[in-house]
Amino acid sequence: MQVVDSISSRLGRAPGTSPLSSTLRRVQLGDHFLSVRQWPGSGPPLILVHGISSSGSTWESLLPALGEHYSPITFDLRGHGESGRPTRGFLFDDYVNDLDGVVNALGIDRPLLMGHSFGGLVTLGWAAKHLDRALGLVIVDTPLRIGRDLVPAFRGWMMLNAMPTPALTAWYRAGNRQWGLQQAHRRAKTMKRTARGVFVELRDDAIANDGIDRLADAAAITSPILLVRGDPESGSFVRRGDLDAFGTQIPHGRVIRIPGAGHALHRERTAEFAAATLPFLQECVERHRRRLWVGF
Repeated sequence: MQVVDSISSRLGRAPGTSPLSSTLRRVQLGDHFLSVRQWPGSGPPLILVHGISSSGSTWESLLPALGEHYSPITFDLRGHGESGRPTRGFLFDDYVNDLDGVVNALGIDRPLLMGHSFGGLVTLGWAAKHLDRALGLVIVDTPLRIGRDLVPAFRGWMMLNAMPTPALTAWYRAGNRQWGLQQAHRRAKTMKRTARGVFVELRDDAIANDGIDRLADAAAITSPILLVRGDPESGSFVRRGDLDAFGTQIPHGRVIRIPGAGHALHRERTAEFAAATLPFLQECVERHRRRLWVGF
């Protein structure tokens, strides 16, 4: 693996505030590369993993709050955003291996991890292979079971992915009245950049492995895990029945609910999300420091 093409870029913020600058790196992993951004911050590294059809930009509203205590790192999954688009290889283990490649390429020994939706499953998959290496994990409205009931969602994403950008922009704006034209257009471009194989391979895998329980692989993780969820009636992907399984199978897990929140609660309820997650992350860091002190 190799880190190449380090450049500086800037992210605009709300009017009246200065933009955030980031360092963009291309991490070469075999036949494809990942676009990785390191943002300014103070504290241990925190790697943020987005979900299907999204990109690292999904975390932008959260970065100022995270940067006060941590050093945020975002990246685009394979087949998404500015990362490479291999002809195939869009299954769960492929993404887990990519996350491992980012951790190792950046030389991070004990990362904090935060993953939204499918990105939460990827972080759990990585931690299941490194049982105590992560300082802590936050999984954001992550479906804990993958199967045929998600096929309609894949069908919808594939329909959107095939739409012309102007029509897709109008579709997003009609469904999100609070969005301006620029935000809707940006979301449309992110969906259009997603490789078709992402949806096809994961859909076929969901059908072939109906009901697969990713929590079974994560049961041995000793790192603390926080699941932040919304409400199903507002669009949350977390089934109520799976919350019981999370409580019984994950010994170091806890759950926080943001009432009335939907699936993208880190974007739509940013202040509440930060208030729910920052204390947990700090607790994870302090826990590690205490262990080091005792060991010394």
